[in-house]
Amino acid sequence: MGHMEVDFLCEALRLVLELDGQQHLADADAYRRDRRKDALLQQHGYFILRFLAQDAAKHLDRVLDNILGVLVSRRNKL
Repeated sequence: MGHMEVDFLCEALRLVLELDGQQHLADADAYRRDRRKDALLQQHGYFILRFLAQDAAKHLDRVLDNILGVLVSRRNKL
């Protein structure tokens, strides 16, 4: 697949976590790059969770609950 930068990777569960700053939404090219990266990762069996950085800062408990739920689900499926 080559080299690709992601924010957090759990290889064992084929899970990628991405934290996006405002620039990811404000810049159409950045938004498109993120969607292409998501599609490529999905084609290779990865599940991608994407959160806004400000949501992680303001609502960390919700973000962590979401991540934990996906971790449990992925572990049970794999």
